[in-house]
Amino acid sequence: MINLWQRANQIIPGGNHLFSKTPDRYAPGAWPPYYSSASGIEVITPDGTKYLDFSVMGAGNSTLGYADPDVDSAVMEAIRRGNVSTLNCPEEVELAEHMLQINPEMDMVRFGRSGNDACQIALRIAREYTGQRRFAICGYHGWEIGHPPQLDPDCVPFEYGDMGVKFPAGLSCIMMEPVRSKPENIPFLKMVREYCSNFDIPLIFDEVASGFRCNFGGYHQLHGIYPDIVLYGKALGNGYAISAVVGKQDVMSKALNTFISSMQWSERLGYSAGLVTLEKMWEVNAQKHMIEAGAAAKRIWRGAAKEAGLEVEISGLDPLATFAFTDDTDRVMITTFTQEMLKRGYLAAGQFYPSTCHKNHDMMEYSDHVFEVFAGIASGSVSLKGKPARPGFRRLV
Repeated sequence: MINLWQRANQIIPGGNHLFSKTPDRYAPGAWPPYYSSASGIEVITPDGTKYLDFSVMGAGNSTLGYADPDVDSAVMEAIRRGNVSTLNCPEEVELAEHMLQINPEMDMVRFGRSGNDACQIALRIAREYTGQRRFAICGYHGWEIGHPPQLDPDCVPFEYGDMGVKFPAGLSCIMMEPVRSKPENIPFLKMVREYCSNFDIPLIFDEVASGFRCNFGGYHQLHGIYPDIVLYGKALGNGYAISAVVGKQDVMSKALNTFISSMQWSERLGYSAGLVTLEKMWEVNAQKHMIEAGAAAKRIWRGAAKEAGLEVEISGLDPLATFAFTDDTDRVMITTFTQEMLKRGYLAAGQFYPSTCHKNHDMMEYSDHVFEVFAGIASGSVSLKGKPARPGFRRLV
């Protein structure tokens, strides 16, 4: 008899609709493919098994934890009053006003429902502004633009930190993540900003992942390097579908010269969730908490590796922390880590995107298990029982 995941792969190409939730990315045959309920950092599978999520918290979209009561209450109220109608919901304007308060250097806002939506809206606007089609990217900007080697044919990729990069003439825009896996490079960001200004090319900072994690806004604000358009998603709705394209009027107004429209962009739930998520993140100082939790995870990995005699590479922003075992090209070690942490009741891999629900006692208990598993991997007392994890796609960062 086949299980649900096997059946899913027979009727859904790939088995699901988000690559990041594919079990083979973590531990084939061991990572649970489905959940029954989720609250805070606790996830319960359909068979009743409980796990604490020390991985990516819904692909980075639940900074306040799963099923936050305040956000959920606002969404339920929006459902009660009617999610859609022939008319527009006022929350759309309210959320736009909030996004401009967070970004005082910007003037106008468009909304979508996913990070991919935001990237495509921004790209369409930039193309209308410049009259050009080709664009340069550094990072991952949604499935339509793609990733190497399956990139949009109009796309010109470049590497983060390459001070000698030569951009081709006739670009519609430069779209990039201002920081992600590699250490921040402020001179590089300033160089790209200057290039765009000199040639009147819109600079788009994709902060779908980094937005609202290092500060209440975008990472670029920390260093005063402002793009022409900034993109937000993930954290903005705490699990509900909402993304934002926030930009300067001279560029954003070009949206009027083209057609950008979708029925689901007008539904009420995303706006309602976004308003409360922003309010609560501010009230609880979510960014400080996530930075501290992510920094703690890095210390745990580093300390456990040192004690076990293992080599690890630790990278990423503190609230988007990642680690990998050195020379683990076949991914056996990292898959073994995930396998053993699952036995201990943890969803854990080489990434940790903390939420405000990861408390100090959770970090301490996680630390004990990490030290034990690292020691077991080093001594050979634990070994991989199945196949190694499937590698993810390559990011241009």
